[in-house]
Amino acid sequence: MSLTIAVHSYKGGSGKTSFAINLASAYASVGKSVCLLDVDLKAPSSFNYLLPEAKRWVNDVFEGRYGVMDVVMDVSKEMGTAGAFDVGYSNPDILAVRDVSSKDRKWQSKALKFLMNAKRDLSNIGIDVVILDTGAGVDFTSVNAIAVADHVVMVGKPGASRQRAIDQVVKGIYIPLEKNCSIVENMGHANNSTDLSYEGQFDLPVLASIPCMCDVAVRCDNEVLVLTEPEHSFSKNIFNAMRAIDKLTS
Repeated sequence: MSLTIAVHSYKGGSGKTSFAINLASAYASVGKSVCLLDVDLKAPSSFNYLLPEAKRWVNDVFEGRYGVMDVVMDVSKEMGTAGAFDVGYSNPDILAVRDVSSKDRKWQSKALKFLMNAKRDLSNIGIDVVILDTGAGVDFTSVNAIAVADHVVMVGKPGASRQRAIDQVVKGIYIPLEKNCSIVENMGHANNSTDLSYEGQFDLPVLASIPCMCDVAVRCDNEVLVLTEPEHSFSKNIFNAMRAIDKLTS
């Protein structure tokens, strides 16, 4: 059975999508069969990082028009990974984003069922790791992705106000859903160790504390560092997080 990881954040701008793409690429680079699904229907962005261009969208899966195997594309050749690397994009067209914003709870319930079916179908074809790049916050689409995941990674920035926001997500979503979860501190102060003190409070492990690096902020817009520069300190943090997740879920 495949391992499904939801990469989540309490708000946009945390580096969630960059982390999700690099984590998926890290697994694929070591020979795992990986599928990355962009389920951030209200603010899709993975299509900016990966090729080729999509013909069908994850939105089509949630609408029941297509199954997940009709939507995902193998990008392992383009990315140069040892393992199979499939990706499914959300539709970035503004009309599609507006349409998602108008959906009601009945639609979200059906979307949850379709997402569970997608997880099953990917597992049945031998995908080792499914990574869900969720929407930020706690709307129904994000909660659906968290609900179907085997492990949830919260990507957050350090700081007291941000920590309070993450507290609410942990207490209000992760704990009630009994999710196996962990924290990645991103864009922290270079001279500080981990600022997010969750290990004692919620018994949540901090997988990595990634300092803010100007070159990463620029380069992650158009390249996947774990593949182009695996010895970079950012890449090493991603690989360390990957190994820590494997230990937590084994």
